Amino acid sequence: MRSFTAPLALAVALAVVFAYPGRLAAAQGEIKPFPRVDPYTKNDPEKVKKAGYVSFGPFRLGDDHTTSQVETTLGGIPLIWVESAHFKLGSGLPEYTLADDPREKDRIRAELERLSERLPDVKVKTRKLDPWLRLHLFALRLEDLYAQFLHEFGIQESEFPNVALDGKRPAGKDYMGTGRFLGMPAKFTVLLFDKKSALGRYSNVYLGQALEGPSCRHFPGVGSLLYLTAAELLEGEYLNDTALTCDVVSGVSQSLALGFRGFHVTLPFALGESIAHWFSRQVDPRYHFFSGLDRAKIRFKDQWNWAPSVRARVEHGMVPPLAEVLGWTIGDALEWADHLILWSQMDFLLARDDDAAGMLLRRLKEPATNSAPLTAEELAERARQAYPQAIGTDLAGFDVAWSEWVLKTYPKK
Repeated sequence: MRSFTAPLALAVALAVVFAYPGRLAAAQGEIKPFPRVDPYTKNDPEKVKKAGYVSFGPFRLGDDHTTSQVETTLGGIPLIWVESAHFKLGSGLPEYTLADDPREKDRIRAELERLSERLPDVKVKTRKLDPWLRLHLFALRLEDLYAQFLHEFGIQESEFPNVALDGKRPAGKDYMGTGRFLGMPAKFTVLLFDKKSALGRYSNVYLGQALEGPSCRHFPGVGSLLYLTAAELLEGEYLNDTALTCDVVSGVSQSLALGFRGFHVTLPFALGESIAHWFSRQVDPRYHFFSGLDRAKIRFKDQWNWAPSVRARVEHGMVPPLAEVLGWTIGDALEWADHLILWSQMDFLLARDDDAAGMLLRRLKEPATNSAPLTAEELAERARQAYPQAIGTDLAGFDVAWSEWVLKTYPKK
């Protein structure tokens, strides 16, 4: 079981469970120390800049700690760092041997080809990813996710303030946050540990709670959202680079949505979950990550083709109305099919050519009129009011339009 704690400032807590069914080649045994200098840029300023990086550290990570302090706290655990255009990333991932999976090999080969344009020493044809290469790959994936998030929701970076603003200033309809990172004043932060014990030690010291699973946290002092996870949390058929990437994309896509227009209002459960599903499945639909789903209800990765299942439920009238879906607040109460519906409704919104998804996100993230955190019920009601404004019809009209789109778009098998 994984606990996903949404931003502390809003005191929102969501229990999250993973579908963990995979294989990580170098996850056993003692981990060798990582090279201190990146072998692909050798810390040459020109090569670092060409790669799209600011630095490999040290730098400030959270409200009360730096990368150097984390290394001291976790003494003996190898960690390497990189700061890119929109992220600060730390990794303790050891060398990885590609799984015997053509889809993973093709995906990573394509990523390595792109990396080699920035880092000429990267070998495209390789079966092993050393710790630094894994850091570079995840930095690439995170920046890809950021760009995709902007594109899918019709967001322009020019919309956000270039310099950090006073977070206490009055917020109006045109308010876009206090900084240039989707409205956040600081870059998004991601920590990828190898072992669960490292995640627990870090969180115990710096987050005030020994976490046992992936989590999203808010650093109010620096104005950043953190997502942290550990490769060891993945088991069985999920123990590979692809599943870990899906985990990271699932969690970070929610962080991006939470940070949009500044960190003042969180999202209804249904919207955050649907965003996480949609972006994760863009990486590989075979790996499933759910909030609060009883592990006994989780299907294996071969049941990845969700579209026909959604179509069948629509054909048989086995779909709850959107007004009810928006009231879902507890992941533990959802069934497997409920998550498929959440994904499909976001799929529909993002497929529209009227920027409905972007308009909806903007409405949902409008600053609240008071400073008290909105309750889950208030967030659901806010969503029920935002949908008609974004899609040009009432909630019942959305149900009809989505159902018609599913029957027209999704195959029967």
